Amino acid sequence: MAIISKNPTINNLRYLVGRCEYGSILHFEKLNVKEELAVTLRAIRQMKGLGYEALSGTISQSNLSLLEQGKIQATLPTLVKIAETLDINLLTLLALCLAIRDKEAPEHLIKNAQKELQGFIESGGLKIMEDQIQDGALKKRSRGTRADAQRVSAVVELKKQGLTQAEAARELGLPTSTVQRYWQKR
Repeated sequence: MAIISKNPTINNLRYLVGRCEYGSILHFEKLNVKEELAVTLRAIRQMKGLGYEALSGTISQSNLSLLEQGKIQATLPTLVKIAETLDINLLTLLALCLAIRDKEAPEHLIKNAQKELQGFIESGGLKIMEDQIQDGALKKRSRGTRADAQRVSAVVELKKQGLTQAEAARELGLPTSTVQRYWQKR
């Protein structure tokens, strides 16, 4: 039994610490929904009167068993296959899982998602998504930012003057890693 303090800050800290997983340096909120998915899958299968065999070909019986025990996580492609096989919309499956996690009604989560989706559409999000596809495939993404021609010229000029990379970095106020990249140009 947890000891409840009169200080709400201490209670909040205890709550947060209890919900954290610890790594070597940082702690993180639990980001998985393994148990919530387990509960949801069990309920859907029971509601539809389906056994493990209903998902054969979609996921192995051992993995389904581990999912329903909350011992493993499912990838998005696996969730898509499971939802299709169970004849339930993937969004419904996810809303049910998140409703358990967030202790909210799934309808409320769907309404909030609908508002977010509308804002995304109104802000041009679909157009941005369309721009990421070329000839039916994902466009290649450029590697970071392009080299600033003026900076490259300045680095090359200082190199010609005989400065070291470290001196050029100090002179131009650039990180040494940037100067190192530009040093080889021209």
